[in-house]
Amino acid sequence: MNNYEFCAQWILGQEHGKNVHVLDYGCGAGAIVKELRSRGINAFGCDVFYEGGDSSTSIEPTLLDGAIRRMSGSAIPFESASFEFVINNQVMEHVENLDNVLAEIQRILKPGGKILSLFPDKGVWREGHCGVPFLHWFPKGSRSRVYYAAACRTLGLGYFKGNKSIMRWSQDFCEWLDTWTHYRTQGEIELAYKKYFCDVTHIEDYWLQQRLGRRKIIATWLPASTQKLVVRKLAGLIFVARKPV
Repeated sequence: MNNYEFCAQWILGQEHGKNVHVLDYGCGAGAIVKELRSRGINAFGCDVFYEGGDSSTSIEPTLLDGAIRRMSGSAIPFESASFEFVINNQVMEHVENLDNVLAEIQRILKPGGKILSLFPDKGVWREGHCGVPFLHWFPKGSRSRVYYAAACRTLGLGYFKGNKSIMRWSQDFCEWLDTWTHYRTQGEIELAYKKYFCDVTHIEDYWLQQRLGRRKIIATWLPASTQKLVVRKLAGLIFVARKPV
């Protein structure tokens, strides 16, 4: 099970009526929207389709009839109190102003509505976009970051290598990280969420068991706290919060 499937299954597992509405914030090519719609859920998506990862050309034409909408700035192009659920998968680490985004999500959620968030915080060990451990721990714009990336790349680490030289790949990825990622500590993230939502509940252990599927017995012998710590260090944060009634 991948993250797209996890988000869809989480929605399907929630108690809701027939007319439930779900928003995938930062929906990309719309994989989660498509899956939920195939299951009879009124699913919608929105995205800024930023230069660092524009997948708008991969969206199925059938989803461009209003199901998926392009954002302008941080404004979500839907009416207030329109959704029972909002999900965001590997999105918030790309958000520069988290307060603005969370305020908008609170606006479009109905009272009592829930938000499911999956994204890496600063404490995660592996920088998931390029596959180099701890690269996001370096100060932005630092030359040492580029040299460290090059050293790891020489050892065979890294994604999306293409035909680039080691230094070119390292420089380009560090520039991409400087421009398009905004890593925050877990404390900073939870403080921001608690300004707009309540009942913040971490479900990293549940995510791990679902991702492992039939192999989940590998994880279940570990205490839930240990499962959560493993996921936070290797993948990031997975938690649910609720809009106050």
